[in-house]
Amino acid sequence: MVDIVYLCSNKSSTSVTAAQIREISGAIGDPARSLQPRVKRGWNRLSDEDQAVVVARYKDGATSTALAADFGVAKSTILRILRDARIVVRRQSLTLDQVTEAARLYESGLSLSQVARHLDVNQETMRVAIIATGITLRPPTGR
Repeated sequence: MVDIVYLCSNKSSTSVTAAQIREISGAIGDPARSLQPRVKRGWNRLSDEDQAVVVARYKDGATSTALAADFGVAKSTILRILRDARIVVRRQSLTLDQVTEAARLYESGLSLSQVARHLDVNQETMRVAIIATGITLRPPTGR
């Protein structure tokens, strides 16, 4: 492997292509590293028809999180579609199970940010939910 590094360095008098490096690495049989090409993330673009379905399903009560999962896009994509369609986005309150879990995690010593990240919700949503349970918030630790 040191030879490959040298061949790629500025001190080497030979020029080596990426394909040649892959070939050399394959011949060495480096099991610690797979030389598979990186797969770029495919961004899903929703057609006008799919966007209309998103709007209709949201109006029928589907959550933006569920729609994002169903259509394989980011939640922000769903929210943009709804904003573009001039739909008022509903606040998605936490379920009783989520609030109970949040309170348990916060009381175990996790910060609001950590609890929010764990439950994949906004930190302010988490703060309001924990205060609503009657738990006194600890002073912020700051940075």
